[in-house]
Amino acid sequence: MSIRTKLTLVIVSGLIAFYAIVGGMMSGWSFGRVIANPGPYPQLKIFEEVVRHIVNDYVEKPDLNKVRVGALRGLADGLDPYSAYLVPQQLKEYQANRGHYPDMTGLVLGSVQRYAYVISVLPNSPAAQAGLQARDFIEYIDGHATPDMDLIDAYAMLSGQAGTSVELTYLRRGSRVSEKVKLTRAQVSQPKPELQLMDQQIGYIKIPSLQGQAETVQTVIKDAIKRGAGKIILDLRGSAGEDLQTGITVANYFLKTGTIVKVIGRKEKLLNSYEAKPELAITDLPLVVITDATTAGAAEIVAAAILDNKRGDVVGERTFGVGTQQQIFPLDDGSAMLLTTSRYAAPSGRFFFPDGVLPSVEVKRQDLAAASIPDDADNEPSPSPATTPAGVPNKNSTPTPTPAPTSKPTEDTLLKKAIEVAKSKKKSA
Repeated sequence: MSIRTKLTLVIVSGLIAFYAIVGGMMSGWSFGRVIANPGPYPQLKIFEEVVRHIVNDYVEKPDLNKVRVGALRGLADGLDPYSAYLVPQQLKEYQANRGHYPDMTGLVLGSVQRYAYVISVLPNSPAAQAGLQARDFIEYIDGHATPDMDLIDAYAMLSGQAGTSVELTYLRRGSRVSEKVKLTRAQVSQPKPELQLMDQQIGYIKIPSLQGQAETVQTVIKDAIKRGAGKIILDLRGSAGEDLQTGITVANYFLKTGTIVKVIGRKEKLLNSYEAKPELAITDLPLVVITDATTAGAAEIVAAAILDNKRGDVVGERTFGVGTQQQIFPLDDGSAMLLTTSRYAAPSGRFFFPDGVLPSVEVKRQDLAAASIPDDADNEPSPSPATTPAGVPNKNSTPTPTPAPTSKPTEDTLLKKAIEVAKSKKKSA
């Protein structure tokens, strides 16, 4: 069989398998070329043209398997940061970890302009001890460029045996000089919620992570009530773990009735709607929730449920915007497509990804310098404003460079505003 025939069969068969799975979900996508009859088959003709050029014009004998894998990765890469093509070994690791790699660094990552982006850093974790901060861009993990990998790849590279190390190259907000840091992997424990009773009987509850913390949060809320709290501030900054059930349960502590979160599938089909259970509600005390761009996942479910049910105010910044479910579609060669098949939405129907949760009381922070996107990102496609986290400039705009602050302000402007809002609320009868 000729190289031309082999290459055509390998690539086109892989693409046909992919389209059989997604059902033409990419119809209309045309590499900047208008197709009169959008759909999967006209798109395949474009790929056939590419294959023909590779066969006839490429300078060397191509590695057929590498070309096929690259083509399938490229298809998934054009969807969203959470969809991916998994080669057989990746699929085995993914299934062994049930989709969640062990947290050995304390980094919660998202994707901005195809770079791994630090949504939050867990306190006392290896990443925190090494000085990494939320809103850092991770350029390389052990020398591998993050724009060339999926988020699954990034998490897989960060996981490993305790005591081993991983080297990261990162770019900080307000800087154009990359830094290198070596993290020593270790078991990361989820930080516990903290309670502080403030002036005018305001119970301030800081929740650094909601991951598996439903019962602990319940205990802290009850403790605040026992200590005489007449109002509650729930600080969800830095809480970025994905845990659907925990987010539902914690929101339910403050809601006797109403929708907490919706799961929306293809063609806007409602797959599930989670309603508040009266028996789980703990308190009807006046409530204020604090969010910022480091709030994601389960915490967004809580914030949106409180806001949309008019249970309280959300003060601060727009949240990062995470909330999708993926499904594995095995392929004949032992590989698989990991595809986003549904998204979480607020009771109002607004999707968390990519929109995030908009606060009812927005606070503009002056201590954040404009983010400097890595120089070689200029060749990458720019996201729409909705896919850019709060505080990260869209590359379609040309913001005036802002120098990094010389010192951090001592005043917590978001907490100050939350206290002001809480004080204005009337106590429950």
